Amino acid sequence: MTLFNTLLLREWLQYKRAWLGLVLVPILVLLALVPFSQVDDVDVPSPEPVALIAGLLTVGLVMTLAMAVSGYQLLGLARRDQQDRSIEFWSSLPGSHAASLGAPIVAHGVLMPAVAVLLGVAGGVVVGSAMAFKEFGLSALHQTQWAALFQATLWLSLRLVVGVVLAALWIAPIALALMAASAWLRRWGAPLLVIGVGAFLKIYKDEPVAAALKRLLKTQMEGVASAWVQSGTRLIVESNGDGRLDMQDFFDMLFRFPDFARDGLPQVLHAALHPQFFGGLALAGACFWLLVLQRKRSL
Repeated sequence: MTLFNTLLLREWLQYKRAWLGLVLVPILVLLALVPFSQVDDVDVPSPEPVALIAGLLTVGLVMTLAMAVSGYQLLGLARRDQQDRSIEFWSSLPGSHAASLGAPIVAHGVLMPAVAVLLGVAGGVVVGSAMAFKEFGLSALHQTQWAALFQATLWLSLRLVVGVVLAALWIAPIALALMAASAWLRRWGAPLLVIGVGAFLKIYKDEPVAAALKRLLKTQMEGVASAWVQSGTRLIVESNGDGRLDMQDFFDMLFRFPDFARDGLPQVLHAALHPQFFGGLALAGACFWLLVLQRKRSL
């Protein structure tokens, strides 16, 4: 465990500036745009909707960037140590190849997105508050239902972190398969795997095997989506005919959100109790073994 923690620390020391910039730059850009932004088409008589919408846009932007960077970094991890020859140093330490591969995967695939989401939520609070102040002035500080927004923010943070972990587990077999292809076939591995699977599904689309593979891929991606979105509860607030936001519906949604998130967590976890979820983890384990095998052969 000490070596694993050291390897995690290595990732932080190597990528901390890029990771911090990934979160801080979009937040600072959105803050800079606040003086030039305005709420159009909907009459909003209270600061809470303005703060919430601006905050959610901030979180969404940070999450999107974090997921994109995470996927890009994971594909490059397969042969990173071979390319810079640091594999010789890490192999000399009293540890396993599994730890040397597992720590970067955990750091880039789970920890970085999870922390980015939390910092994105914190940044969303700042951007949302700035936008509310811009629209309503100092009166926004007195009108805002801070207790309700604080509870909603806490439960949103928890829900998003759980979503990051579950989404990472659902996508693990696909991500690790691409990583294994990159490790064994170098830079052409992942494109060849994607093209090969796509061509197989296209050519043999009427065959049972292709149909079964398509269903498996569809179920896997639905699992990723279910980690983020739990259906069954309506949390959409619409404006009425004259473009005025229905504040009663909004505050009802705001005050119900903690209960919605609390009740939804067991449902999301229960959705992961699917045979394909565990089958996908088994496939991910096999792909991880291929990564370890390739690493041993490269020495």
